[in-house]
Amino acid sequence: MTPDLEALVVAAYVFADEYPVPARPGPAARTSDAELVALAVCQAAMGISSDRQFLGLVAWRLPGWFPSLPSQSQYNRRLRGLTGLLTVVQQRLARLLDCGGARLADGTLIGVANYAGCAQRSEFAGTAAYGYCASKSEWVWGVRLVLRTDRRGLPLAYTLVPANEHEYEPLLDLVDTGETVIADKGLWGRAYNQRMECTDVRLLTPARERTAANHARERLLAGTRLTIESVFANLKEQMRLERHLARTPRGLAQRIAQRLLALTLGILLNTLTGRPARALAAYDGR
Repeated sequence: MTPDLEALVVAAYVFADEYPVPARPGPAARTSDAELVALAVCQAAMGISSDRQFLGLVAWRLPGWFPSLPSQSQYNRRLRGLTGLLTVVQQRLARLLDCGGARLADGTLIGVANYAGCAQRSEFAGTAAYGYCASKSEWVWGVRLVLRTDRRGLPLAYTLVPANEHEYEPLLDLVDTGETVIADKGLWGRAYNQRMECTDVRLLTPARERTAANHARERLLAGTRLTIESVFANLKEQMRLERHLARTPRGLAQRIAQRLLALTLGILLNTLTGRPARALAAYDGR
C-alpha cells in the first residue's frame, strides 16, 4: 500500500465529516457516513467494482482503519442513500479548485445491461435507451454521461440522459453565462450555436474543413479536447465505471458520484504536491 491511498482516504473522510448527519431511528450505526464516503473513494481509486470483493480486501490494504466494516448489503444500501452527500462534497471541492478559463464538454456512453429483453425487464427500463458508440462500432443499451470540466479535467457539472440523446439539450443546462466551451463535432449546428450565443456562451468546435488557414486553431482545439477524453479514460478504465455492476438507476448514480469524488480528491492532492492533475496511478493502493 502506498501512502497516497492513505492521503486520499483521509481527505475524503475530513471533507465528508464536515456535514451534519441526519437523525435516524434506531441504534447508531457502527460505521459513520464519513467513513462510508472514505470507503467509497478508496474503492473507486482501487478500481474494484464488486462491493463484496472490496470489503474483503480493504481490511488488508488499510489494516485497522475500519474496525467495523458493514456487510455487503448494508454497504450497498447505505452508499445509495449517500449519493447526495458524495455529490455535495464533490461540488464543493470543484468550486474551490476551479482554475477558471475555458470549459470542456463531452459525453460518453455507459452500458447498463446486455441480456435479451433487458429493455423491458431491467430496472433501467424507461431510463436507458439504445445508442450507437462510434469508437467501438456497436450499439449500447444504457445512458449517456454528459460532463463539463475545466481545462485540467476537474469535473464541474454532469448529468445523465438516455443513450439515444445527444449532448445538445443537457449541455445547455450545464453551462454558465459568459463561458467559453470547447466541444467536439457532435455539437455542430448553426441553430445550436445561436442558442448558445443567446445565453452569452461561446461554443468552439472543430471546423468542418481543415485548411492551411485554420491548421493552428484545429491542432490547439484537438489537443485541448484530449483532456476530457482522458477524464473519461480515468473514470471508465482506471476506476472501472464501464464495469459498474449497478442494477438500478439509483445505484448507477451513486457509482458515478463515487468516482467523480475520487477523481476530484486526486486532483486536489496532486495540485498540493505539484503532480500532474489527473495522475491517479499512485492512488490505486498497489
